[in-house]
Amino acid sequence: MSSRLLAVFTLVPLSAFAWDSVCFEPNGRACTPFAGPQTARHRWIGPSDEHRQLFEQTREQAGLPASVSMPTTLTVFTSSSSVAIGGVMMPTLQPTAFEQATRERTRTFTIAEFSQLPDFSYALWDWASGHETCPLNDGTDATLCHDFASHMGPVNSNHFVPQSQRAYARAHALAVARATECKSLGDALDGGFTEVTRACETEALALEAMGQHFLQDAWSMGHMWERWGSSNLEEFPGATTEEKRDRAVLTALVSGFVHGARGVLQALPTWTTYDVNDALCAPWDDVRFVAKDGLVSNAVGDLYLAQMTGPQRQRFFDCATSGLLQVYSATGKAHGALGVPASGLSSVDPTSDFCFGQRATNESIVRGMAIQLRVATIQTSIPLDARFASWMVPQVARASGKVPVSKKTKNGFRLSLERVTTLARLTAKDEPLGTTLAEGGMGEFMGVAPNGGYTTASVYEDPPLPWGPGGSPRAVTLAQVFHVAHAKEWCAATTVTHLDTLKARASDGRLDAQARATACSVCTELVSRHLRVGTSTSWDTSTEPLCQGLNSSPAYVYVPGPGTPRALAQQWCCP
Repeated sequence: MSSRLLAVFTLVPLSAFAWDSVCFEPNGRACTPFAGPQTARHRWIGPSDEHRQLFEQTREQAGLPASVSMPTTLTVFTSSSSVAIGGVMMPTLQPTAFEQATRERTRTFTIAEFSQLPDFSYALWDWASGHETCPLNDGTDATLCHDFASHMGPVNSNHFVPQSQRAYARAHALAVARATECKSLGDALDGGFTEVTRACETEALALEAMGQHFLQDAWSMGHMWERWGSSNLEEFPGATTEEKRDRAVLTALVSGFVHGARGVLQALPTWTTYDVNDALCAPWDDVRFVAKDGLVSNAVGDLYLAQMTGPQRQRFFDCATSGLLQVYSATGKAHGALGVPASGLSSVDPTSDFCFGQRATNESIVRGMAIQLRVATIQTSIPLDARFASWMVPQVARASGKVPVSKKTKNGFRLSLERVTTLARLTAKDEPLGTTLAEGGMGEFMGVAPNGGYTTASVYEDPPLPWGPGGSPRAVTLAQVFHVAHAKEWCAATTVTHLDTLKARASDGRLDAQARATACSVCTELVSRHLRVGTSTSWDTSTEPLCQGLNSSPAYVYVPGPGTPRALAQQWCCP
């Protein structure tokens, strides 16, 4: 049994996803590498993509039009730089200034896929950057920085209540604010240029989908407790960055054990004949949550989405549909009119304790402090504080978490583990249906407080609105990738000199063929927004350009007709 135990503890997740997320390459295989730049280049659709499924079900129940589920393709203007992915140099996805662009890339997605984003990206701007930098600002390689075992998992405490409540509330506020801007944009355009209002609306819904990841997590049984730690590495105890990450990785490992490890263990070749029915996520009679209003109910977590029923399912969809409807109702509904929501739904405040106040019972937490599996008909349980486990976890931290765990740290880990598990068992025995443990009652682990004690904003979060030229680097990146959605901001910042510069560059013989084609495409895209048919003293007022409707005094390019604005812009840019 010892060799199989070794496999268990070598591959158990550092912290955990909640509902399952997937990234697949066009050949149908899982993304390789499974973290970093590669995951920004492929789709997040495949078997067991539970976050995406939950968002799609939410859209249907809320009555949003089916067009919200259709794929969107963005054209992104980049440099000629490359990034190393699995030892192979691949073109960059990072956007660059329009007047410096030398390559043109496309990025296709559905809005629902963004509900999986927090399992692959630190924020929307990180995805927009192609996962090519390290948002933790520690100089780590981009692939390693996005590795769940060594970096993302240790700081994913905001995927657990109560931090998930703050994470969703912020993303939801951004989505509503952006949706409101989209409505104003549509009103200013008076029903014209629908591709712009639709692009804006897509961005707002993508923000809500990203935020709903945290709302969905709050309704996964494995996340209904305060795991230890912060979403910022610098808030962990330790004199150096290495010491802080030692504790962050070990803390995440233990949190992953309590959450449940079926997602890793069930897929192992030597374990596929076993049923790794590991609490908290698997359905057990004594795995229950207590809602803020006192309701007690059984619940499930990741890889058991089909078994989410009863109060867990009802309350989740009350919250999720309420949040999505708040965003879509604030837009101009460029994707289509709202349909009739599913019967039986209640409108609630999606940021309230009704949606984030549920907590695992004490007996559920204790059940989660072990790995459960059924071999044939025999149920087996491996306690978290067993001698083998307490020895092996630091070894896993060294191998998978890539941290050098000192002897002193190992000893501190074992003492903390014994204290926490003993306290948990005593508490659950005295008050099995209480929620003391899930509310931070286990106290610190290796000097790391339960996540409710950390309120500082994440260093990697998306910037506040507005996004556009002149803003922070992250805001500019977002406005460059979603440049059609931010046409108003680009119209305001673009001058006649800028447009003349783009035209000159499109015919620059020093550029290679791809660069000239990209320069032509950039010029055509922007000039078409400023183009008037005619002369500066006489033009066709029935075909005013996009920027005329968005700004009081935009730059203009005058071109004799006839022709469509895009065709005339291309003729002007690339004669």
